[in-house]
Amino acid sequence: MSTTKKLPRPLSAFTVDVPANTYYDFELEPGSTYPLKGVTYPVDYGNLPGYTGEDGHELDFFIGNEDEGLLGYIIVNRGESIPDEHKFYVNLSVADLEKILAELNPVLIKQWAFSDMRELLKMVEQFKN
Repeated sequence: MSTTKKLPRPLSAFTVDVPANTYYDFELEPGSTYPLKGVTYPVDYGNLPGYTGEDGHELDFFIGNEDEGLLGYIIVNRGESIPDEHKFYVNLSVADLEKILAELNPVLIKQWAFSDMRELLKMVEQFKN
């Protein structure tokens, strides 16, 4: 069960694209050298309408079920033709964050944690349309 109803605005508008524990195939072109063919996310993965990431699509989020769980972002390398991209996370358990980092390790550039929701929301505002 998602905790988006407990999240402050604008995070409460989060839209799930890939439900927790679902494999997501990146559907890469034949001959692609991107090191990930797909991933299984341990928590809901989706986007935040009204906010745009570096790839030109809505801002990506991982949303866990831990009240007052871990908050932060990771930056991943999307390949030569797409800029490096922020993916934020909210309410993750330590185990969930470790699983995400392991799945994305081949393309992981940076991981950053926030000490509170206020810091995360301030960073997210930079991506508002």
